[in-house]
Amino acid sequence: MADFQFSIRPRVWIGSDSLLRLPLFAGEFDVEGRAILVADPLLHESGAIERVTSLLEERGVKILLFDEIPERASTRAADDALRLARGSKAAFVIGLGGQKTLMIARTVACLGRDRIDVDAFVDGASTRADPLPLVEIPTSLRHGFMCDDAVFLSDARDRRARLVRSSGMAPAAILIDPNLSSGLSSKLAATCVIDGLMGAVESYISARANFLSDHLLEKAIEFLARSLAVIIARPDDPSARAEAWKGAFLAGLGQGMSAPGIGTAVSLAINARHGVPKSSLAAILLPYSMEMGAKSRLEKIARIASLLGEEQREGGAAVELTNAEAASKAIEWLRIRLGLLKIPSRLKDFDLTLDNLVETARDARELDFVNWLPRAVSIDDIFDFVKMAY
Repeated sequence: MADFQFSIRPRVWIGSDSLLRLPLFAGEFDVEGRAILVADPLLHESGAIERVTSLLEERGVKILLFDEIPERASTRAADDALRLARGSKAAFVIGLGGQKTLMIARTVACLGRDRIDVDAFVDGASTRADPLPLVEIPTSLRHGFMCDDAVFLSDARDRRARLVRSSGMAPAAILIDPNLSSGLSSKLAATCVIDGLMGAVESYISARANFLSDHLLEKAIEFLARSLAVIIARPDDPSARAEAWKGAFLAGLGQGMSAPGIGTAVSLAINARHGVPKSSLAAILLPYSMEMGAKSRLEKIARIASLLGEEQREGGAAVELTNAEAASKAIEWLRIRLGLLKIPSRLKDFDLTLDNLVETARDARELDFVNWLPRAVSIDDIFDFVKMAY
């Protein structure tokens, strides 16, 4: 077998009230004076921002809040947050919110001690200083890039999706408190779970997958499928959020060892250019990604059917399916649940035009993880994929 190497940077805590560990990191990192909290402004409604602030200020850490994050956040928001962090000489960074908020916090941590600006950073300029300590507190039931030394941002200059990799970008710690996700509507929670499921499925069939990522991602798919079923049947059941976070954690670990795929690339590209929520795009693109994956990784897509609990039965006994039949069952399982959720099923439902989507195919192809798809693709291949989902 090929050589295998395993390492993981962030320490992760999952559970109710894991947020209470946050002040311990201020002491561990020897933080004195100021910290910057990069937070989704919608979290004021739940009191999460105020809770994080009070936890640290009670221990003598002054918090500078950056919550000026628009719905279509870009490198400009990251630049504003970075200026606040540098001007205040912040020694510690906390990211609180969904993926776009966490990526802004990562950028601030990576560049807080450096002199280059965000535009130069996304253009490939090398950082020379060590990053600031960063703790991420995700709230959107998925965090596929949690173990990656990577940042993805929408470039304000041309609205392209930009993915930057540099050693040390991953956070020092991640605190996952399912209670912080309780404010998500059932429909949004479901699409976020599907987004996590897309990362898990695509990483499972990636050419970069290995024996350990396969084990992690199989369990991730099981957890995420169960949580999606509960969210659909009993939207107010808090166990669904806890189950979803278990799956999201395993999916993040597995994706960090493997690589996501075409659906993730296209969703990042469309989100950057047109502002369509990535979770909504995942719900549209995942079935087509699975169909495309079945052409080169049929046995793995077939295996997903059993992970989803899809078995053909006659007279109470399980009937063995061919790989092609099992793969169809897995895709059918997903489409049935998307129908139950009554969410958009085509890209054109978001008032997008094919003319506008030509550029997103190019943007998606430029993301480095596309090189690990089960088979090589060109810009034309990606545009063909987009047209199927249109």
